[in-house]
Order: sequence, then structure tokens, then C-alpha cells
Amino acid sequence: MPEFTGHKDLRAYLRMVWRWKLLILVIVVAAPAIAYFMERGKPRIYQSSATIAVNTATVSTGGSTLVSNNIQAIAALVNTTTVADIAGGSMKPAVPGDSIAGDVSASADLQTGFITITATADSPAFAAKVANAFATALGTNQHNQITDAINAEVAALSGEQKGLAKDSGVYQTLQQQIQQTRAQLKTASEGAQTIQAAGPEDTPVGPHPRRAVELGFVIGVLVAFALVVLLESADRRMRSPDDLELLTDLPLLAAIAPSAFAGELDTTPVDAESFQTLRTSLTYFTVDKKIRSVLITSPGEQEGKSTVAVRLALASASAGLDVVLVDADLRRAGATTKLGLKPRHGLGLVLAEQRPVESAMLEWPLRPEDTGRLRVLAAGPPPPNPAALVSSEEMRSLIRTLEDQADLVVIDTPAALAVSDAVPMMQNVSGIVLVARMNRSSRDTIRRLQKIIVAAHGNLLGAVATGVTSGPGYEKYSQSYYAPEGPSRKGRRRGKASGADDGIARSQPSAPNEPSDNGSSALKIGTETGSASHNAPE
Repeated sequence: MPEFTGHKDLRAYLRMVWRWKLLILVIVVAAPAIAYFMERGKPRIYQSSATIAVNTATVSTGGSTLVSNNIQAIAALVNTTTVADIAGGSMKPAVPGDSIAGDVSASADLQTGFITITATADSPAFAAKVANAFATALGTNQHNQITDAINAEVAALSGEQKGLAKDSGVYQTLQQQIQQTRAQLKTASEGAQTIQAAGPEDTPVGPHPRRAVELGFVIGVLVAFALVVLLESADRRMRSPDDLELLTDLPLLAAIAPSAFAGELDTTPVDAESFQTLRTSLTYFTVDKKIRSVLITSPGEQEGKSTVAVRLALASASAGLDVVLVDADLRRAGATTKLGLKPRHGLGLVLAEQRPVESAMLEWPLRPEDTGRLRVLAAGPPPPNPAALVSSEEMRSLIRTLEDQADLVVIDTPAALAVSDAVPMMQNVSGIVLVARMNRSSRDTIRRLQKIIVAAHGNLLGAVATGVTSGPGYEKYSQSYYAPEGPSRKGRRRGKASGADDGIARSQPSAPNEPSDNGSSALKIGTETGSASHNAPE
């Protein structure tokens, strides 16, 4: 997750919330709904209260305190089994004390000396009956405690009189103490007095659907946030170009929208502008060293590297550069397929048979207003040993030759973590561009690819984020910014390409891998083209 340091990180958090909006919405809506139906299904609860005043006078006999003047301790007696049994037995009909003990609570007011006993039940009348029964039981329990203590004291004094003469002074003293102790029964006879009896309350105190909904909403928000944080931590995919920049510590050369990978080379001017931005970034981000050749690679397949390579070559050629596009993916021929070419000769035969590179290069037709030049060295038929060919001395020599013949050499390679073909070429080019597709490329694979490039002594120029939707920091020109276009030019670049000595014209029935004899390397001939659309960016 991005560290919160300012407005830019706030947008990152907002994008994170937007990615999980459906999950957040479901949880935030479901939690209050569940709480509401659970609370609504509960039976109604009624409450009633009785207020009593407790006799807090201290009655002492023989040095023992018979009545506590601590009303908080007296209020605590409400929840004892003794008081509950007395209350249950006093009700009509009588009920077990343990069946009503949990429905009663008591609170003491230290200023007034009153104790409020509150009972809850499923009916108003029963709640009032229970509260009054416990109010009476508390006074009865207090009276019984005092009475039992006085009777025990009297019994003890009477025991001391046994064996004494009635006319003796000790006997008379004990008799006087017995009379004084028995007099205490009049003081304790009242116990606790009811100040206000409980009455039925018709308004229920529960359930509370509104409170449950509010609490459910708060819990839902907290759960949704915690779950999103957990999912974001567990999700190792790149989510935004900011994540890519932060992870690689490389400049972001361009952010390419998903529409640029629709399968057509001529997409909207908005998409073309992204590749012009990539070309400009390579020019001005590396002013200290002239870029003669650039290798396009990605951690895995279907991340858009072939499209980036082709469109970068086209953008550079339209800007007036002499460009050579090399499809070094001898296994699947990504750039060749993207251009719709099906050549019989290509890079594989040039390296394997040491043929002149001019015999396999095709001249790609540009628009009349384009001032540059684009030649394509297709991959050709898959050779049996692609890794050995691209890592050979012939490949290194070929790159140097092409650098001398052109302003820029763009090389498309296989996915670097899928096969090792791209690794030997990394130190032979001026720079490397890492392509990562948002919501697909993982952090771990990008880190691993970076380590491979460093270990191969490659010059990593920057990163290109593909599959980027428009958002804060990645706005695109609107279509209305561009001047109105004439008739559609779609498909012009997918028209006839030109090459030499490669025998790939539709009308040329030359055998595979055998050059035709229909002209020199400077002649332009037609090529087989394809227009298959690719749903995935490659």
C-alpha cells in the first residue's frame, strides 16, 4: 500500500477503494441489513423499576455490626441466590429464583440512599411483578439477617446465664443485656421500605432496529476496510503506474491505454500520442547517451511488449528517423504477427545461414506525410535452436551492423522470465525498456526481471505501463483536441510491405526457406499480410 505523504498518495488510496468498490458496497450494505433482521427477529422486551429506601442504621450488640450502612453492598445482594429465592417464593404463582435472577439489576444512589431495582421481561405486567418482588425480598432479607443475628446473640447470653444464681450480679447483668438486644428487633423490623412500586410500562425497551443498523453500518465499514487492506497486501499485481515507478525506481516512459491493443495498428490519435510520448521520453530522458538500439521486454506473456515495440518503431519512423524493427522472438514471432507478416525468411535464417541481413528485411510503407523510414526484420520460421542463435556472436554483430545502418533499432524479444532468449542480448543494446501490464504483472516478477537485467549488465532505461485507464495523473487528450480527419486510414500500415530476395510475395510460389530471384535487395515486393485481431496486449 502506498505510504500516505500527500495528495498524490490520497489519490492512490481512492483508486484502491474504487478497485474494491463492489466488495465494499456489498459489505457496507449487508452488515446493517443482517443486523436489522437479527434485531427485528428478537421478542419485545419490557422494563419496570421499583425504588426502595434501606434502613442504614447500625445496630450493634456485643461489638458486632448487625446492619450494614453501605447501600452499594446492599444493592449487590439483589443478584444473590438468597434474595432471588425469597423473591420467587413471594410471587403468585411462585417461580424458581434462578429463573428470574438474571433479569434483575440494582443501582444505588449514594446521595439519596435509595436503591432502584430494575427488572426486564417479555410482558409489562410480569416485569413490574418481578421488580416489586425483589424490592420486598431485599427488605425481607435484610430483616432476616438482623433478626438471626439478634436471636443468636440472645441465645449466646442465655447460655452464659446457665449455672448462675438468679440473684447474683452477673446473672442480672446478662439479663439486662438480653433485654437490650431483644429491643433491637423493633429497630430492624422495618428493614427496606418501598418508596415507589414498579408499574407496567407499555413501551418496550427492545429490540432496537435503528441502533442495530447504525452499529452494523459502523462494523461493516471497519470490516470492509480491514478486508480491503488484507486483499491489497495479498495482491501482488501492479495496480497503477505509480506502483510501477515506486517498485522499480525507474522513470515512467509512457502509460498506454487498453484501447491501443485492439489488434489494429492505426488506432485513435489519443493512443498514438502515448507512443509518441514513449519516443520522446527515450530521446530526452537519455540525453547523456545516444540510444542506437532499444530492447523491449516484459516479465511474462500478454503484457503488451510486441505492440509497444511495433508502435514505438512506427512513431519513431513517422518522426523522421530511419528505424529497423527486429523481431527477435524466434519462438512465437510477436512483432511479425502484429504486423501481419508471414515471411519465409527472417532473423532465424540470417543467423543460422549467415545470410546478408538485407535479403530478409522488409520495407514497411509509411504515410505520405511521414518523413522517416521503417524496415522490418521479421522472425521467420521457428528454428530448432532459438536460444543459441540469439546468444551467438552473429547476433551481436548483426545488432552492430543495424546500428550503423539506421538511426534506431527496436528489438522485440520473448518474455524474459518465460525463456532466456532475451538475456544474452541485454548487454549488446543501448538500452532496455521494461513493459508491465497493470492488473496482470506481479511485483515479484518485475523485481526478478530487474535483477536479471542488472546481472546481464543491461542498461535499463525505464518502464512502460500498459493497460492504464485514464485517471488522476494519467489524463489523455480528448478526441476533440485533434483536428478532424479525412477518410479513415485504418489498415494503410497493414498494407503491402516491401522487402528483397525473400520470396514472400502472394504471387510468388517459392518454396519455404528459399529466396526468390525476382530482384535485388532494393526492390519492393508484396508480402502476405494478416489482420487477425488480438484481444490480449501482445
